Amino acid sequence: MRTLAVIPIQQLEHAKSRLAPALNPTKRQSLVLKLARRTIEVLRSVPEVAEVLVVTPDAQVASAVARWGARPLLQAQPGLNRAVCSAQSVALHAGYAALLVVLGDLPLLAAQHVQTALALLEPRGIVLAPDRRGTGTNLLALAPPNVIAPAFGSESRRHHRLAAARARCTLRELWALPLAFDLDTPDDLADVRLVTGGEGDKWRTDEPL
Repeated sequence: MRTLAVIPIQQLEHAKSRLAPALNPTKRQSLVLKLARRTIEVLRSVPEVAEVLVVTPDAQVASAVARWGARPLLQAQPGLNRAVCSAQSVALHAGYAALLVVLGDLPLLAAQHVQTALALLEPRGIVLAPDRRGTGTNLLALAPPNVIAPAFGSESRRHHRLAAARARCTLRELWALPLAFDLDTPDDLADVRLVTGGEGDKWRTDEPL
């Protein structure tokens, strides 16, 4: 299926506030941009993804992602669900068969897992990758792009499952560490070093982008 991938990214000054005990604002912003660049690179390497869209209210983010090969869309009103709704409109207008929502804080994301998610997606269906706590949603594939409304936020996995049931579409869940592992807390930063055998140092925030 011809797929539009979208990465929602919030205003940099507000990004990753839960990492404040470990990283100052400048380092948090640098981390967000590094993760965004890597996510774009991964998605652009997936043959099924025709285009990568970044929805953000931040002009600095929009400028950066354009240099990295993604299409920026400036968001008038903040909010993750609003960002996804904007992407749904773009996908429908452009005639995409599917929309792939990938959160931009997955340091272990790999093309093979994105391809697996898209391979599981049926013409009227949803593929959901939960976070490692089993309550959130880190990846959401939708066919058609507006088969359900996005329900990111608290207990989003449960809300997306309920929406799928109401829409009477196929729902498949994909449990994989690279899709489940997100960077939200200082403990997550420590864990990524353990999971990668020390390669987590690549997420140092004092190196140039």
